[in-house]
Amino acid sequence: MTAPRPVARTYSGRNLHGQVVHELGRRIVGGSCPPGEALPNEEALCRELGVSRTALRESVKVLAAKGLVESRPRIGTRVRASDSWNLLDPDVLAWRCATLPDAQFVLQLNEMREIIEPASAALAARKRSAAQLRQIEDAFAAMAAAPTIDAWVSADLDFHSAILDATNNPLLQPLVAMIGSALASLLGLSARKAGNYKIALPDHGRVLEAIRRQDGALAHKHMAKLLADTRKRLLRPAPKAAPRPREAAAPRRPVRRPAAR
Repeated sequence: MTAPRPVARTYSGRNLHGQVVHELGRRIVGGSCPPGEALPNEEALCRELGVSRTALRESVKVLAAKGLVESRPRIGTRVRASDSWNLLDPDVLAWRCATLPDAQFVLQLNEMREIIEPASAALAARKRSAAQLRQIEDAFAAMAAAPTIDAWVSADLDFHSAILDATNNPLLQPLVAMIGSALASLLGLSARKAGNYKIALPDHGRVLEAIRRQDGALAHKHMAKLLADTRKRLLRPAPKAAPRPREAAAPRRPVRRPAAR
């Protein structure tokens, strides 16, 4: 048995090199450095970020490998168009989700889930081990007991991760590690738009029961419905906060008129 893959990034950001990669990556993906524009020159960036030229150049190489920038002699380093970015790179996905993703990106991510996850649930139902079923059950129990949205999102991610792991397909198992950061953001957005963040718990329970019964067709059906409902919630505007009750107005004192003389 293999444990569900943790959400992973190419760089942890703990060392100076990683911090520079993440800072520049967030700026580019967030639009502070628009496509076609050159990054500030090395001297200015080194001074701003407090790093050596060597560390900066190594960081730019990492960003170039992700498709975000290109460097040319006597021209400098320019930001590439977004259609050149490696959008399935864990860091690029994480930066995109950290910079308030647009509605189109959110729906595209859910479309990818609708293509992959129902089939994965069907495969997991047929191939899961008893230990892998317990992991799915444990994640579902954590969702049911979640006291906050953050706890719910963490358990929800564990639930879907455990299902992908239970496919026992080495090409599907790394998927959560690849898109985990984006998936966590998507799950959180869906939960917040639902108002009641546990509204999808019964749908998850039906997926679990189908996998428990090793009914692949039913697992496919219930996962497809779960994700279709998620898409509807993502298209729905977020619920408005309840208006704060107005304080009761102080009783008006009667106006005393001067007595007639």
